[in-house]
Amino acid sequence: MTAHRLLGVLYVALSAAMIAWDILMAGRIAQLRRIPHAFQAITGIAGLLLVPALVVAYTAQSLLYGRAILLVAWLWPFTALLFVLQTIYALGRRLVTPLLGFPLLVYNAIIATVAVTKFVITRGHSPADFGLALNAAQASMLGTFFGAPALWNPIYLQVPIFAPSLPARWGFTRLARVALAGAAIAMTALVVVELPAAVAGIRSYAVHSSDQLQEHPDGDFKLGLKIFPDLRSGPPPLAIDYDLALADTLNVDAISIVVDPEAARGIALDSLSRSIDEARADSTLIIVALGYPKNGEKEMKQSREAYTVARLKDVDRIARRLKPDYLIPAVDPLEEGTRVIGDQTPQYWIDYFTRAARVAHYIYPRIKVAIPMSSYGTRDSTLYAWAARRGSPIDVVGFSLLAGFDGGRSLDTHLRVAQRWMRMFPNPKEHWVFAAGGYPLVHGEQNQERAIWGVLAWATAQAAIRGLVVYEAGDYYTVRGLRAPGGRLRPATSALLRAEKGLRSSAQ
Repeated sequence: MTAHRLLGVLYVALSAAMIAWDILMAGRIAQLRRIPHAFQAITGIAGLLLVPALVVAYTAQSLLYGRAILLVAWLWPFTALLFVLQTIYALGRRLVTPLLGFPLLVYNAIIATVAVTKFVITRGHSPADFGLALNAAQASMLGTFFGAPALWNPIYLQVPIFAPSLPARWGFTRLARVALAGAAIAMTALVVVELPAAVAGIRSYAVHSSDQLQEHPDGDFKLGLKIFPDLRSGPPPLAIDYDLALADTLNVDAISIVVDPEAARGIALDSLSRSIDEARADSTLIIVALGYPKNGEKEMKQSREAYTVARLKDVDRIARRLKPDYLIPAVDPLEEGTRVIGDQTPQYWIDYFTRAARVAHYIYPRIKVAIPMSSYGTRDSTLYAWAARRGSPIDVVGFSLLAGFDGGRSLDTHLRVAQRWMRMFPNPKEHWVFAAGGYPLVHGEQNQERAIWGVLAWATAQAAIRGLVVYEAGDYYTVRGLRAPGGRLRPATSALLRAEKGLRSSAQ
């Protein structure tokens, strides 16, 4: 088990204990007559709403459920504010020692501020700068436990804690109370430590607001859009309607799809093929990337060769059934691949991509096999040097350029590294940016727009880069889409329309 997975399990167990503590505390307070009635009411309502509010906070961030849940999206910030009020009441009436009450108040206040900030973002408004910075700092804290998914997965939340306004009955409960309070204080400290970097990260996007796109008179730069959630079955009907309509609105030149192994066979693959037939008929380029199985790490540990052969069979089926213009045999191998199937050497990926390219080219020689770079470290440098040389079986080299926990700072660093790599080859192969995007629920919708625009401006200025894919059409299981859960299009959509219009006018 990786360090992030171990820490993640620990965090989930701790969150479950906090929920149980809150429910138990609410029940006990409701039964005591000597407790002030107002305090009982606040605690009882907050305890009753906690679990439903957490469910709403998660499901409201998905287009698949958002329209139904969005009407009650206020439930989570409302509940979080009740916890703040309960802690203030307990401190004011001296029901809890200040030594414990004040740290818990700060902890609950951070959760409430972040909940309100995210609620403001979901309504299409710009939150206060401090709230946005605190939101980013909390995401960085959660990243300590869950890694990069803390930026885009809405399931990772902090659970508020009631102030322990009753004396502990037994030694065990006293110990548990101290442990939970200590964990809350530690998480508060982590957020506070991350706050200065979060403020700098939020401000770092501003440099891209004035970037200019490079004209392409030959019309040789393609704008693409990643559609559908990562597929483990056929595409959801809602995603088909929304995403294909958005691709048509943006008049994109390419659509990108991630197919996990569970969907790379049978009915699911047939359903996907039918869904994209209309786009293919319009001469839209089809980019298909193979994801990772749900139990990928377990399969890899059982037999690396068996896992590799299974993925090559997936490549075979995708090539035969979908006939993509570009085929990526593995999504971000040294980042997403490491997270899902564990740490593999560059040599393993070189061997795998060589075999995958051989399979794809045998089936349809016109398929361009591509490899994406995403971590920009020594291992990615090794992989890039192999893929970019003329003798390798790779047709296209690509980059994944997404913002990080520190906002645009790491993004700018990756842009510089990618540019330096390309300059190593006087006559480079065709390059693409296979993923460009930001995180609207963490860093704000305006900064999502700036992140995409900054990468687009950089990409159009690089002679080797032939296209860019925006990540992604909508919020399904990842919150980084152009379409918000309620169906509203985010500001980045208007920026892409301007970009598309400018690129096309320069090609006329």
